[in-house]
Amino acid sequence: MKTPICANFILQSIDSNDKVFIVTTIEEVKAIIEVQDGVENFLGVLELTIEQGQVIVKIIRAGYKEKSIKIKLFTL
Repeated sequence: MKTPICANFILQSIDSNDKVFIVTTIEEVKAIIEVQDGVENFLGVLELTIEQGQVIVKIIRAGYKEKSIKIKLFTL
């Protein structure tokens, strides 16, 4: 397995002080985007994969204790 590529970003509101921290990790077979509104407050994850010629996003809203959702975004 190749070494994952990681990058961190801050997304801030135009009209307030609201901001979220975005941690991205791109691996060989998936891309993971973690969203936090503070160092300790984890909100959720978007996980992108390709399954049988379709780009799938799995949404995990861990901060809200909801079940994960899988959505087919595109067909290749």
